[in-house]
Amino acid sequence: MKFAVIGGDARSAWLAALLAADGHSLRAYALEKAAMPQRITQCSSPEASVYGADWVIVGTPAEKNGELYAPLSVQKLRTEELLTALWPGQTLCGGRFEQETALAAVRAGIAVCDLMTRRDFTAGNAALTAEGALGLLIRESPRSLWKGKALVTGWGRIARQLAPRLRALGCETTVAARKTGDRAEAEGLGLRSCKMPEIADLAGETDYLVNTVPAPVIPKEALERLRPDAVLLELASEPGFDRTLAEELGLHTAFAPGLPGRSAPCAAAALMRDTIYAVMREREEKDGEE
Repeated sequence: MKFAVIGGDARSAWLAALLAADGHSLRAYALEKAAMPQRITQCSSPEASVYGADWVIVGTPAEKNGELYAPLSVQKLRTEELLTALWPGQTLCGGRFEQETALAAVRAGIAVCDLMTRRDFTAGNAALTAEGALGLLIRESPRSLWKGKALVTGWGRIARQLAPRLRALGCETTVAARKTGDRAEAEGLGLRSCKMPEIADLAGETDYLVNTVPAPVIPKEALERLRPDAVLLELASEPGFDRTLAEELGLHTAFAPGLPGRSAPCAAAALMRDTIYAVMREREEKDGEE
């Protein structure tokens, strides 16, 4: 199988190395700052990297503001430029494509594999994010998780993985969730729960406030009541909590977009590879049935 890996963070570099170790042909582009095995061809253009490739893999997230996510490169590549370089029959793979990008690819005869739409990937990604978040909280706080108090907003994939881990380490953990059923599920796991409007009431006693909701659910009053030594961790994509206000208040903040790529890039790359292989097997099985 021939792969092209374009852009992305440390996960992409590890993924290229893992695929090459499995015996696949690899070309890379926009990863010149990464340490890559010599067997991987570093190309000088997107056209050269994708030529003849069966799969073209970009980062997670795939893009932002119309540009491919490529923090390990000095190159700036517009998503539409990559689409122009692709050929019908190729598969474009990455995490969280914009709807316009996915539609344009399909119209051009290009198959799209969005990793963030697959539960086997998102469950593993959430587990890696939760593990990385624990390490970040420990590193950023003068306190300990043991006998500490944490408040986690939301009850999505990441919160479901993180909150029980915090409790297992001896941290009194409260989940703030909008839905009654979500709060009941959290309580069933031995966690505490509260409604979203009650976040401000608990903020003053909180050592760790972790936001997993991509919306401004943490009110101004909550930020104002946080202690200076509390850690305010953002795990959600924008908008999340009010960063400007948090900085004005002098709060101890930590922002962790793409946390698996920072805390466990090898494991995150292995998760990407395994998901890609699963998609391949599913396609083979489907073709065999037709």
